[in-house]
Amino acid sequence: MSSTAMSGSNNSALCDDVDKISSDNKRCTSYAQKVEHCKDGAENSGDNKSNNTTDINALSDGMGSLDISDDKLFADPPPNEDCSICMLPMPFSIAACGVTTSYQSCCGKILCGGCMLATDAVIEKGKMKDCCAFCRVPPPKSNKELMKRIKRRMKLNDPGSFYLMGTYYYQGERGLPQSKKKATELWIQAAELGHLEAHHSLSLLYLDGESVEKDMEKAIHHWELAAIGGHVQSRHNLGTNEIEKWNYKQNSNNMYRAMKHFTIAARAGLDESLKQVGMAYRYGYVTKDEYAKTLRAHKDSIDEMKSEQRVIAWALLMPNMTRMPSN
Repeated sequence: MSSTAMSGSNNSALCDDVDKISSDNKRCTSYAQKVEHCKDGAENSGDNKSNNTTDINALSDGMGSLDISDDKLFADPPPNEDCSICMLPMPFSIAACGVTTSYQSCCGKILCGGCMLATDAVIEKGKMKDCCAFCRVPPPKSNKELMKRIKRRMKLNDPGSFYLMGTYYYQGERGLPQSKKKATELWIQAAELGHLEAHHSLSLLYLDGESVEKDMEKAIHHWELAAIGGHVQSRHNLGTNEIEKWNYKQNSNNMYRAMKHFTIAARAGLDESLKQVGMAYRYGYVTKDEYAKTLRAHKDSIDEMKSEQRVIAWALLMPNMTRMPSN
């Protein structure tokens, strides 16, 4: 990879694009329980005065060292999980790479938007009763019933249930009061259980100082943990952060690290990262061979995840997309 410095005009073009992506990222809104009040947090209403920022920071600090080796950080990510119905791969990031996903509170499965859409079509034709696309359990009739289902999944240490409950508290939905503190506590528990989107959501909280003390180091740490697990948006954000460092220091190592992040995310199917790799190729930071390999890998990843139903679901659901749609 070339370390030749960009010209002034080229530098400006890349910086403008990076600033836009960085701004977009900041506007995004996505095993063991360490304290008992977090375990019962979903049953309470409103903010608890004792659940202050220090308590939340103590929980987050229990996740281990902030130091992650480059060997681990830049290792090949694990393969994507498959939808339990169509068996096509899905991205670990919610609503990424042209695939929407839905967590099922009844069975804990995460299904792709294409299968959800296909099931809805069958239901609308009267050929099947309204039910979960996987386990065929009818949808909850009330918010109270939905809460019972989620809490049942929480007792089984299902990370998706902790994340979903946190999302409802964050947004003040499904009959719950808005409480970003409770949302943070629940997302921390989900992250401890390995939920990648929870790490991503926590990183955004630390980035903006929302319900926690603003801490860029912890924001990056949660992005790194999510990226190692295969979360492409977190990987892209790490690349953007390295570009911002490069803009300030003009250190070629930051550009090198940024391109490694963008390349990994692009090869996993993320369009925004592919654009960054293409721009870097234009300015000599990525070789022709590297760019060609990235283009092929990106296409292969998209082709593996693509289906007609998923394309339709993406077009229908994305305009109204929140953190995690649920049944």
